[in-house]
Amino acid sequence: MNKKWEVIFDYLMYLIRENKVLPGEILPSQNMLKTKFGYSEQPIRIAFNKLIELQIVKSINGKGFVVQDKISNNLLFSFRELFPGSKNKYYDLVEITCNKQLSKMTGFQEGKKLLYFKCLRKTNTDEIILYQESYILRDKFKSITIEKLNESGLMLWIENNSNSIISHSSKEISFVNESDNNDLLNNFKDKDSFNFILDLGKVYDIFGEMLEFRKSWYDPKYFKWNFIEWRK
Repeated sequence: MNKKWEVIFDYLMYLIRENKVLPGEILPSQNMLKTKFGYSEQPIRIAFNKLIELQIVKSINGKGFVVQDKISNNLLFSFRELFPGSKNKYYDLVEITCNKQLSKMTGFQEGKKLLYFKCLRKTNTDEIILYQESYILRDKFKSITIEKLNESGLMLWIENNSNSIISHSSKEISFVNESDNNDLLNNFKDKDSFNFILDLGKVYDIFGEMLEFRKSWYDPKYFKWNFIEWRK
């Protein structure tokens, strides 16, 4: 379980990331957050100070904590933003049992029932950007279907059809030049070489519970990540 300030921080980040509070608008006050979460002032103050440190918000006397424009803080909320105008196609949704090997890879508990599905992301000219395999807990998202995924995507479906509030994801990025994944190779069969950016990602809610494990292979020619490294 996250520390209290992290719960507040993740909730405020959710409001910003999902455009519930837009640049130039004011985040909920400390008193509102005290009422909502039942926390003291200290963890709430720590959360706001962290947002200020990251240049995500600024404090304005007599007004409150104002969200800054993303150009100002250079904060990337989603890898999806790397590919504006792209579209996803989900397919092959099946139920599986998490075995020892899968538990080690995904972090889900051994013996748990999972839903496994695949996804292709394409450009607006129908070129494949990535191939992705995802795992989610069946009991938590048992009403999800391929039709619903293709209608809205997983993140939007979770937001609109579950009690979970998505907070953040962790990513492990590497470069690979070979694979024994037949689906991956078949989808990219027209490539001159099988070089990929491999993204191992875990999506969490505001309470630190993992919602999804995803394994994504990007075509390197579409992968360009501009960011600022902050010195601490």
